[in-house]
Parts: sequence; C-alpha cells; structure tokens
Amino acid sequence: MGEKLIHALTVAGFDGSAGAGFISDIKTMSHFGVYGQAVCTALTQQNEDEFVAPGWVIWDRIEAQLETLFKKHTFKYVKIGLVEKARVLKRIVEFVREKSPDAFIVWDPIASASAGFHFMRDAEKFLPIMKSIDLVTPNQDEYSYLGLGLAESRGEIRMGHDFAVLLKGGHAHGKESIDTLWYKDEQFKFRSPRLPGKGKHGTGCVLSSAILANVALGKDVPTACEIAKQYMNEYLKTGEGRLGFLV
Repeated sequence: MGEKLIHALTVAGFDGSAGAGFISDIKTMSHFGVYGQAVCTALTQQNEDEFVAPGWVIWDRIEAQLETLFKKHTFKYVKIGLVEKARVLKRIVEFVREKSPDAFIVWDPIASASAGFHFMRDAEKFLPIMKSIDLVTPNQDEYSYLGLGLAESRGEIRMGHDFAVLLKGGHAHGKESIDTLWYKDEQFKFRSPRLPGKGKHGTGCVLSSAILANVALGKDVPTACEIAKQYMNEYLKTGEGRLGFLV
C-alpha cells in the first residue's frame, strides 16, 4: 500500500519554458515529495530570456478552476504567484479561506518578470490583503514597492505587520546572499554564497514552492525557509543557461 499523498495547490501563471510559474512550482513540490496541483492565473507568452505578454485569465475562469479542485481536496497548503491585480489576489485568498480556513498561504509577489515586464500597478491595495496571508516572499524591489518599509534613513529594515515576511537577498550585493525572515516577532537570517553569473529564471517561484512543500511536510516556517534556501543554492548551480534542473 502506498503512502498517503500530501497535496498542495499553486495558483499561478503558466510559463512554457517551465522555469517559472505553476510548472516550476509543481516540479519543486515533487522534489520534496509533495503532490502539487495547479490553477492558472495567466497564459503567459515567454521563454527564460524574454517575456512577451501576460495573457491574463479572467476571474470567472480562475474561480471555476478553484471550485473544481476544491470539490475533490481541501487544500491545507496554498502558494499564490502571478496575479493581475489586487482584486484578483483578494478573491483568491477569500476563496481559499472560505473553503479551508486554516490553510497555510504563501504569496510570492511578482512585481516584474526577470525579462523586464512589469506587473502590480495597484501596489497600495495589496497591504490589507496580506494580513490574511501567512507568508509573503518579496525580493528587495517588491518589498519596497508594496510599502513594507524596506528602506529607513540608515538602511535599516523594520517590520510591524501581522504576517510573516521573507525578504529575499538574491538581488542585493555582496559576497553572500542573505534572506531575512520576520516571523512571530523574531528575525532570522539565512545565508548562502553569492554565485557568479546572470542567475536563473523563476527563482522566486522555486523558493516559495520549496518553503510551502516543507511546511506541508511538518516543518515550522523558519526551518522551511532555511531548507528552501539550501535547496535554492544547489538549484542555482544546475541546468543550462537560465534554466535550473535539480532532481
């Protein structure tokens, strides 16, 4: 008799290169032994080097996908990725909370594609929604853009919100990549050597999915973030060009 599957859900965009979006999420979850299922928010036109168009999926179609999957499973672990606007994120979170009130929700706030395309024009509307999300995983630009208080007068970072935040350090400078987690009034730092080169496509998707998978496996949030950071360090060394591949 096989082991009972641990299910997780990703609500994210389709990326035909499979380097980002829900394909990447499911690959990452699978690596950790978690069975990922997906709802599509955008049929993007892109490869690992070029983002052409987002191809947004309308809310009615997103909702229909959610309804169908939740008929079969009550998802306790949900990752949200690319969304068109704050209103769509709000509806997704409300749907999940209604169907699975205790679900652990991670949001990877994608403000721009690595190829340069920009999203989230209504940044000021996201903060109230984040209070219903368990963990938000912005990079430095997204942290500042969403009004999370990245830069103070002396370069200090402050956090005073109800939800956990993992500030990714991959876009910063220095010999180390340092991710900073604010969780339950504590601060944690996760370090890895900064690797040379242009970097991989879809790293935010991979990291957030790795965190979610490890929470689904019973790890606490700081431990899940630390494991995901270690996984990302190995992932960045693999593959060809801007695509990573870690089995």
